[in-house]
Amino acid sequence: MSDYKYTLSSLVGAAKKGTDPKAQYIELFQKTLTDQFYNSSDWWTVQEEISFGSQTYSDVDVRINHVINAETGLKLGDDWKTVLFQDVNHGIELGKHFIFDNNTWLTINTELVKNLTGTCTIRRCNNTLRWIEESTGIYYEEPCCIEYMVKEPRDYATAGSPFMTPGGFLHIEMQFNPRSNLINENQRFLFGNPNHWTCYKVIGTGLNDFRNNETYDNGTARILTLDLIANFVNNELDDITNGIADVGTNVYTITLDKTSASGAAASAIQLTPSITYNGKSTTRTVLWTSSDTAKATVNSSGLVTLVANGTATITATIDGNPAHTHCAITVSASPSVESVIKITPDTNYILEGATKSYTVFLYEDDVIQSDTFTITCDNHSVPAGNFTFSASANGFTIVNKLKNVDSYLTVSCVVGSITRTFKIYLKGAW
Repeated sequence: MSDYKYTLSSLVGAAKKGTDPKAQYIELFQKTLTDQFYNSSDWWTVQEEISFGSQTYSDVDVRINHVINAETGLKLGDDWKTVLFQDVNHGIELGKHFIFDNNTWLTINTELVKNLTGTCTIRRCNNTLRWIEESTGIYYEEPCCIEYMVKEPRDYATAGSPFMTPGGFLHIEMQFNPRSNLINENQRFLFGNPNHWTCYKVIGTGLNDFRNNETYDNGTARILTLDLIANFVNNELDDITNGIADVGTNVYTITLDKTSASGAAASAIQLTPSITYNGKSTTRTVLWTSSDTAKATVNSSGLVTLVANGTATITATIDGNPAHTHCAITVSASPSVESVIKITPDTNYILEGATKSYTVFLYEDDVIQSDTFTITCDNHSVPAGNFTFSASANGFTIVNKLKNVDSYLTVSCVVGSITRTFKIYLKGAW
């Protein structure tokens, strides 16, 4: 006795001994689908997200058709499409993105559960959520599908009109991924354009991610829904140029220790960033770029290597944040060098009975040099018996034996063609 009640007559002729009729039917269906797939005007090549939430895409051939509302029997608008894949086993995930016709599309329904064909329903993302994450300052943007909600009066007699009126609400569907999972209740978003922004805020219970793909697995949700209510644009805190709400409440700044620098080819310059978050020093990952790597390159730690004569701009940007700054680099055969003689300490007086020693070094572009100095002392009208002076290659020492209120000592430190003079007063014992 056969294990099957019947075998379809259309399959009998092609049946293979020992083959499962179900598997054979699927094989024949796939063959028919393959043969007819490209004999249609509705097949296209679109981009499909490679893996859920990855934001990376690959080309795939599909057939695209309109969507019929199962309740009304009417065709939905152009924002809804049915997608059919050539392979009946093509992997489909709820919430996955597709890109075509300059739009991102969200998979809102699949027909894979105990269904033969690889088919899904997608919806056009008609806007973008933009925000800066509060704790990290990282900028995010996610495509989304927006519905403008209306309010229908329940009692025509008391409401005075049977017509629906704007309710000031938005309902949003979007991919639920690690980025959108950062959105919080009461978070504000701007929609529109720089000349006409409108603001909406997520209401207290309007953040929902409990549409599980598997009933008992709370980690299988793939679509996030948001309910928002009308709010007001804040010109002081919102970025009304780029359409990002609450930028002013989480402010990052980045500066460099040099705004310009120069040197000869094959030399290196270290740039050091300073970052603040709401006025307080903090650390963040910095991304470095050069406007012309043929002139100067920069590595991940801000070390600039000069390559060839010319100019380049080094840009330091906080990773994931719009804040950035620049340093102008000039590469020349004879670079200008900033030479400074530093005397430490910089106290210009010595108390009576005290001894003070000073160090002297030459710095070129903030780098200490190993030069030796010629150091001399001009006592002007200070009596020689009031002090003693001794000098070395990189320093000098003075003893204030007796105060003098009429004049001062002038110490001259000379290295090459560079000279620095330093006045020192002999004061009383306070």
